[in-house]
Amino acid sequence: MAMMPDRWKEITPSQFPWEREALEYVRQRLPDHEPYRAWSNFEFIANDGSINEVDLLVITTMGFFMVEIKSRPGHLSGDSGTWVWKKEDGRFLTEDNPLFLNNRKAKKLASLLRTQKAFDKVRIPFLEALVFCSAENLTCSLKGNDRFHICFRDESGNPDIVGIREALVNRNAPGLKQDVSRISKPQSRAIGRALDQIGIRPSQKARKVGDYKLDKLIYQCPKDTYQDWEASHASLSKVKRRVRIYNVALTESQETRSQINKAAEREFKLLNQLQHEGILHAENYTQHSLGPALVYPYDRDSLRLDLYLSQYFAATGVDIRLSLIRQIAEAVKFAHGKGVIHRALSPQSILVSDAETDRPRIKILNWQAGRRVFSTTSTNALAETLTVHPDQLMEDSSLLYMSPEVLRYADATSESADVFSIGAIAYHIFTGKPPASSLMELRQKLFEQNGLDISSVLDGSGNELCDLIQISTNPDVLNRFETMEEFLEQLQLVEDEFTEPDEETIENPLDAQAKDRLKGGFLVKERLGKGGSATVFLVEHEGKEVVLKLANRVELNGRLDTEFNALKKLRYPLIVEV
Repeated sequence: MAMMPDRWKEITPSQFPWEREALEYVRQRLPDHEPYRAWSNFEFIANDGSINEVDLLVITTMGFFMVEIKSRPGHLSGDSGTWVWKKEDGRFLTEDNPLFLNNRKAKKLASLLRTQKAFDKVRIPFLEALVFCSAENLTCSLKGNDRFHICFRDESGNPDIVGIREALVNRNAPGLKQDVSRISKPQSRAIGRALDQIGIRPSQKARKVGDYKLDKLIYQCPKDTYQDWEASHASLSKVKRRVRIYNVALTESQETRSQINKAAEREFKLLNQLQHEGILHAENYTQHSLGPALVYPYDRDSLRLDLYLSQYFAATGVDIRLSLIRQIAEAVKFAHGKGVIHRALSPQSILVSDAETDRPRIKILNWQAGRRVFSTTSTNALAETLTVHPDQLMEDSSLLYMSPEVLRYADATSESADVFSIGAIAYHIFTGKPPASSLMELRQKLFEQNGLDISSVLDGSGNELCDLIQISTNPDVLNRFETMEEFLEQLQLVEDEFTEPDEETIENPLDAQAKDRLKGGFLVKERLGKGGSATVFLVEHEGKEVVLKLANRVELNGRLDTEFNALKKLRYPLIVEV
């Protein structure tokens, strides 16, 4: 008999038909007697101030489970860290393994329940995370440990696949402990009372930050410092934004609250100076009941660089890889020119748009660990004082790309710190893998090889590429490229090493590299840099070397027209002649 409504508490009716079907599928397969109980579609605010949405919470004789529902059909592959869905139309979607986020939510909820009066005399059972892949026409090639805590529909017919009923009722799912105590009726009732005491509530799809409603959680920082949400305008539903809420813990000290607030303010102030198409700009800063919030433009189809590489690495040629590195380096050079150091660059802090094209574009985000310096010409430049170490704001996987001096000293600030990060990112872009599996392994590599040696893992890497990455990631700051200018000079040599002169003119002049030809008889000698409104090249034209400046977008042509009209009236030895 299916579980009846007095035991199955639907806190919020699901707005998605596939989720409603999945929940009903589970309800029909659970007994209607003690100690079985379930709650669907609710949210709670954890001690760290984060908003946590729960698809399904279930008590059975054999366990206490938080179930995350994934209803995508097609084929599921990947590993324990990253899932790749091949949709029925042949397209791919790459995302983080949802088990990790669900496991963190389970720990937060268990921590809240444990402190409630309902458990004064009763032991709280261990709360375990499960992921239910509910689509009927789903095939899966996850193997071994990659399938831990994952279950599917019961009637799959595949003996290697565990059904959701088998997992919940008989505790027969890979990764679940088997030597556990059965859950008693008093424990089940205590859980129900504790949920009432913490105040679980309907999923607040209409919660707002300024003029925007938070629709869907995009990303939760593993350190629980912030959450990124997809949001839609309250009046113009098709207008979407990315909203970041910095979680100010409800029980934290005033000092910690101040540190988090300052990190959010610092990110907004730094981004106010950085109007560049390779940097994700913050449009607004506001206060939310849970903490400070920043509003950014949002591209639903963009991917984090690490997920992009996981999905598209095999399809990216050398030209795309070099283009990605150059875009990142030019955006960071622009920031350095404004006196801003990122300090925590990693694939997790770079978004890739137009991923399925041969011209993917990047935007750098996550500047909360950044610093503003008064001069970037010296490693001893004066800088603002930080109140929190970068590793408190970044996830562990990002630490593999941070320079040794930043990890060691909270106040370390120089352009070479970002040079190190871009060198480590370049290693990932060309190998498809992070520079190491742990900080300990990274330290060993750096000091044994005086930097990352890409030739040890990539055949035919080329001498110039090896030098670019090894010198950039040298643990000795004095032996590393000091500035992004030096990095880009070496990148030019790498591009020369990999490319041959092309007699045909390049279609989009903004993509031009050395040796490319542009319409009008221009031969590109060198890319001199990219600013917020224009890209500048050293070119050869009619036997002379001249500088060519191109607007980055059509709507910026007017700025160059104005500059031209002003300069053509001026004739003075100290003013460049147009």
